[in-house]
Amino acid sequence: MLIIMSCCTATLFVSSLFFVAREAKVLYRDQQEYLVSLADMIGRNSAAALVFNDLKTAEETIRPLTQKDNVLAVYIVNKDGRLFARYQSAAQAHPALPLELLPDWASPDQVNQAVQQVTREEYTSSFLSGYASVVRPIRMDDEQVGTVVIHANARGFLNSLRYNILVALGFMGVTFLVFCLFSARLQLMISAPLLGLLAAMKEISAGKNFALRVTKPCDDEIGLLYDGFNHMLHEIEERDQILRQRQAHLQQLAHYDPLTRLPNRTLFYDRLAQALFHAERARETVAVIFIDLDHFKDINDTLGHRTGDLLLIEVAGRLATVVRSCDTVARLGGDEFTIFCQNVANEENATVVAQKLVALFATPFRLGASEIRVTASVGVTLYPHDGRTVDELLMNADIAMYHAKGCGKNVFALFDKKMNEHASERVTFLADLRQAVELEQFVLHYQPKVDLLTGKVTSVEALVRWMHPRLGMLAPDRFIRLAEEGGMIAELTEWVMRTACLQAKAWQEADLAPVRVAVNLSPFHFQRQDVKQSVCAVLGETGLDPSLLEIEITESALMQNDEYTCRVLSELREMGVTISVDDFGTGYSSLSYLHRFPINTLKIDRTFILNMTKSSEDQAIVTAIIAMAKSLKMQIVAEGVESVEQLETLKDQGCHEIQGFLVSRPVNAERVARFFTDEDHLQAHGAAAQAVPGETAHHLVNGGS
Repeated sequence: MLIIMSCCTATLFVSSLFFVAREAKVLYRDQQEYLVSLADMIGRNSAAALVFNDLKTAEETIRPLTQKDNVLAVYIVNKDGRLFARYQSAAQAHPALPLELLPDWASPDQVNQAVQQVTREEYTSSFLSGYASVVRPIRMDDEQVGTVVIHANARGFLNSLRYNILVALGFMGVTFLVFCLFSARLQLMISAPLLGLLAAMKEISAGKNFALRVTKPCDDEIGLLYDGFNHMLHEIEERDQILRQRQAHLQQLAHYDPLTRLPNRTLFYDRLAQALFHAERARETVAVIFIDLDHFKDINDTLGHRTGDLLLIEVAGRLATVVRSCDTVARLGGDEFTIFCQNVANEENATVVAQKLVALFATPFRLGASEIRVTASVGVTLYPHDGRTVDELLMNADIAMYHAKGCGKNVFALFDKKMNEHASERVTFLADLRQAVELEQFVLHYQPKVDLLTGKVTSVEALVRWMHPRLGMLAPDRFIRLAEEGGMIAELTEWVMRTACLQAKAWQEADLAPVRVAVNLSPFHFQRQDVKQSVCAVLGETGLDPSLLEIEITESALMQNDEYTCRVLSELREMGVTISVDDFGTGYSSLSYLHRFPINTLKIDRTFILNMTKSSEDQAIVTAIIAMAKSLKMQIVAEGVESVEQLETLKDQGCHEIQGFLVSRPVNAERVARFFTDEDHLQAHGAAAQAVPGETAHHLVNGGS
């Protein structure tokens, strides 16, 4: 508005100034034309008087001017520059005129200076001095014979000019007032909608409500601005909704497991911390439960990760049916689930919950057309009895769960402080094992396999022992699983294979009968997919004939990556390496993989051999395995043979080889070399004598382990 008013004022002032100046010029020109005409008339009438120096005639010429009230003075100057005649009005007050003070005898120079002064002030005198002046030459026959000077009162001119200025000022005032009213109206038309838009912006900014819209006041440029503002709000609202959805999605990802939709580790920790805080104030007990599925990795490896994911979803659904709404079920990762139950009255109530959790897995899981049976190991710990922090309780529940796994799985275990001590011992034992791998604190013992028809040793199985510096010699069942969990089994297996091959090469160089050495190959080698490289490297390093190496693998190793396993076993068999399946009958025992894989030998698990003379079921299983292997043209080895009765039964059923304490315990390389002869090692007394010199056959059969 200030800009508009300033522009209007400047325009009015310039316009009024122009018109006032123009009117002043017109008035001044009229005044001067009047005086010029008057001066010309006097000059014509007084020219002859000047020529003839007739003063009386000159005075008579100017006397009529005395009748004009606006004429102040008239002067006639001759050509010599002297005042010839004059008239001065005594009736009107006027300022001092340049020629008024000059006497009649004034010198020509004085007169000329005064005339020049009048000429110079001819234009300004009307505005500044209040009188108008004009100087005109008097001519006669084109010759200047004198000069006439007239001074007239400029009151009329000034009054007219003053009137015009007042009219211009009045016009400017009225116009300025109109402009003020117009500007105020224009301001309302422009600023009011803008102020409304500003108010809406502040409201939206304060409330973050981007769904608000402003009503368009008109269809001009301001209306377009409103449309643009509403469109911008629409865009912001859509982006805000997308941002909120993404934030909700990120919140979901940050706090919930994407597969099972259960709370994840982060949210579980937060909820459990709040539950413990509440339990501390209310003096309540909280049960923290750790659940781990048994053999879940085998399901992933054999049936695929997609099936494993579906199974986890089903398990999550079942777990949610056991707990109350105030409790929380979470998935920590993999096949590990955790639960905390608030306000558990006592240990018995926690036990009831754990029993229900174990019972959930009694019913098989139906995934599409398949039924999958899986069990779980459950660990339970209580707040505040077993621990007071989230980390401590979860660690204790984890320890209890591992204790349950060690007790045979598919059970639950309540945390006991002794378990913590056992866990600490396990960590120490694992550190000792890692150091033992680095320092090669292991030795190999060998157990012979004997042909049932000839009684001769066909091969020996290399069995590793750990010479622990503090605990003495440890059997494989004390450290093999720990080596697998600690990721050291691959190094240990390669050491066993290299050492056994070096020993077999040494026997060969000692001119002993050629006997194969069997090495148990870890399933982890098949996961790393470097089986052939490892075997070839060892054979190349030791120089052993591949026909003197036998690889023993478990059924689970065959099923982990059947394509790769089938290919690499075929390549090893083509090299001359013997392939055996160890502990047959305890795993999948599928005819399909026996048919597809290049297997030379099946080793019947010792559990069936030990009970076959007492259990008809085990007897039937052994008979079926032998018949199946024969139909597939495979060698049969019975493990764990400890009695002559077992020996005779296996011989009657057509078993090819046996291995067990009846022949020999696992012994060192020097002692097992005594079996590399052509004699029959199955003679009852001979077997007893050669197994462990100095001990009775009765002890070998009934007291061995």
